[in-house]
Amino acid sequence: MNTPNILYYAKFAYTTQKGKKTPKYTIIAQAGYYPPMEELRGRDGLISMNLMEKLKDGSNIPSVRLQAKNSLNFTGLKEYFQGGKLSGYAYGYPFDKSTYSKDGKPNPFFTHKQDGFLFIIEQDKTTPNNLTPVSIEMVVIEGAKVLISAYCKQLAMGGFNEVLTELRKQAKIENVLQ
Repeated sequence: MNTPNILYYAKFAYTTQKGKKTPKYTIIAQAGYYPPMEELRGRDGLISMNLMEKLKDGSNIPSVRLQAKNSLNFTGLKEYFQGGKLSGYAYGYPFDKSTYSKDGKPNPFFTHKQDGFLFIIEQDKTTPNNLTPVSIEMVVIEGAKVLISAYCKQLAMGGFNEVLTELRKQAKIENVLQ
């Protein structure tokens, strides 16, 4: 198997504060460098995203999405649910327009619009029926937008296990405020 060119790895941990309804995830470890991610750093110096339900109905619209700083819709999580159950894996890709809002905010991912994102979603196994993940791992693959659904299937079948082990070892731990 040829491994595609992996540009970046990040592990997000659940960091929602008490009283907040929307699940928030903050990067706690990362390996590699992906320039557009730097645009998502908040005032606290951290990169965080909210796990949101879909905006509108439609068969091609993922049921959940990740939303970053300034309401940037980072990506939908396709195949997050399969057969009515959480799959544990998902994929997505950057928005392909140069701006991402009605007021014309520049899309920091536009020059990387052909990349693909793979996600590993870890559920809380101790609390039955809890659909909120405890962590989300993300792998960015260069130029993989057209093949990302196939890579997601490969990920689910264990095709990335060795690479993931190495990425997890290389990942630099971030300072997370709690």
